[in-house]
Amino acid sequence: MGEVSQAKDGLEKREEVLKKNKLSRWGMIMLTLSAGAIAAYWLPWDSEAVAKKLAGSQVADSINYKNQNIPMTSVPATVKAGMLEVSLAAVKEKKLVSFTYDKKGKQIPLMAYLTPAGKLITAVSMCEPCRSTKFHIEGERMVCNTCGTKWELESLQGIEGGCLKYPPDVVAHTLQGNKIQIKETDILNWKPRV
Repeated sequence: MGEVSQAKDGLEKREEVLKKNKLSRWGMIMLTLSAGAIAAYWLPWDSEAVAKKLAGSQVADSINYKNQNIPMTSVPATVKAGMLEVSLAAVKEKKLVSFTYDKKGKQIPLMAYLTPAGKLITAVSMCEPCRSTKFHIEGERMVCNTCGTKWELESLQGIEGGCLKYPPDVVAHTLQGNKIQIKETDILNWKPRV
C-alpha cells in the first residue's frame, strides 16, 4: 500500500511540474509576442518604400541645411479646376511652407519643402499620433513642433521620437509653370493612418 501511495504522490508532483512548465511556456510565448509587437511599433519602417514614395521634383541645386533651423511659413493656396495650387517661388525662398485645403467642408493641412538634394516634396502636414500640424527643419531633419520626433528630410525615415512611423504623408504633385499643383481628389481621399 505504501508503494502505491508513493507512486500516486510521484504522479501528482509530476503533473504539477508539467502544469507549471506549461504556464511558463505560455508566459514565454506571450512575452515574445509582446516584445515583437513593441519592436514593430517603435522600429523605423521600410526605408526603401519611403524612398520610392519621395521621388519628388528636382527644382533646385543642392541645399546645405547644416546648422540651420528653418521655421514653417504659412502661404496662401487656391483651388480651381480640381487642383490646389501654391507658389513654387515661395517654397524655393522659404524652404518649408504650410497651406490648407479648405473646401467642401474639409480642412486639411498640407506642406511643401525642399530636400537637401533640391527636390520638392508635398505632403499632408500632420504628425498623426500627436495631431501636430507644424514642423520645422533642423539641420537635415524634419522635426515635429509638438512631440519633437525627427525624420530625415530626403527619405522621411524616422530617426528619433515617439511618432517615427508617421512622418508627414507624401501626396503627389505636378508643376505648371511657377505653380505646384495637387489634385483635389488626392487631398479628399487622404485618410489618417492612425
